[in-house]
Amino acid sequence: MEWIRISQNKLKLMLTAEDVRRYALSADAEAGETVPDKSAFRAILTDVRGMCGFDAAEDKVYIQMYPSKEGGCELFVTRMGLLTLKDAAPALPVRHRAEPAAFCFEETDDLLTVCRVLVTRRYRGKSAAWQDEKGRFWLFLTESGARGAFDFIGEFGRRLPAVDVLPFLPEHGRPICRERAVETLANI
Repeated sequence: MEWIRISQNKLKLMLTAEDVRRYALSADAEAGETVPDKSAFRAILTDVRGMCGFDAAEDKVYIQMYPSKEGGCELFVTRMGLLTLKDAAPALPVRHRAEPAAFCFEETDDLLTVCRVLVTRRYRGKSAAWQDEKGRFWLFLTESGARGAFDFIGEFGRRLPAVDVLPFLPEHGRPICRERAVETLANI
């Protein structure tokens, strides 16, 4: 088994035909074989943790499996959660005045990560998520009241004036979550 660390939360694994047999994986998706059970993936992730330090034991993971012609396969493993509750920052104070804020993300992972962080910070405002025709993701939030409460989102996406974006999306996009997007997407 070979591996390439793509990012902090994503890993590519290249398994040989022998690895596929050892872990009891079915790399031939077109043969109608059943999906491997979770214990096979747990065994792979345990071995990977020892080899490269990629620890997904406490996180939800998204696994993509692509068979190769030689009988092996490639696995892309993405950790979906970055923070646990013990790492969470204190709750953000809430302001009574609700001003919309719009954030644009190029990657799904960035949107999901921001939603998880907002949940750990006990964000309670309204939220909605959309995808535009260019494949970008949009998150609309009501202001929380704490100055700089959304500054961390700049590490994952960019903020734009909501009044400029809101009229454009119904014609050039599709809703992902019209309500409670933060809570919904944080659980993915």
